[in-house]
Amino acid sequence: MLGLGCGARSYTNTLHYSNEYAVGAKGISEILQAYIQTADESFDYAHYGFQLNAEEQRRRYILLSLLSDEGLNCASYRQQFGSEVYADFPEFSELLALNLAIKDEDILQLTKFGIERSDTIGAWLFSEKVQELMQDYELK
Repeated sequence: MLGLGCGARSYTNTLHYSNEYAVGAKGISEILQAYIQTADESFDYAHYGFQLNAEEQRRRYILLSLLSDEGLNCASYRQQFGSEVYADFPEFSELLALNLAIKDEDILQLTKFGIERSDTIGAWLFSEKVQELMQDYELK
């Protein structure tokens, strides 16, 4: 997925990168102004991002699948990664136990209760490395 424009995020099979981003109005305004004034050649490379190792690729696949309407297809996960999602992420049993997700056939899907908490579930699935990178990033 290629993101274009100020604040966009992009993903390849092994990379996650973005432009600078902010959450406050002042920071957003500053970033937008800097983006507009950026020379064309500066867009030749990413300034923020990291390479996804095998675990991060699995996590991203899970996040994008689980947080979609279709849910996480465990057979597709098995085919893509050659392993079982429940073996790789045994904590998924907690989603089932807390009624945040249901398993129907080979699909793990968030319940309505789980969808209401999807932001928390998504953050819960972040690796320690991603959490550290997020903490180290200085928001504007």
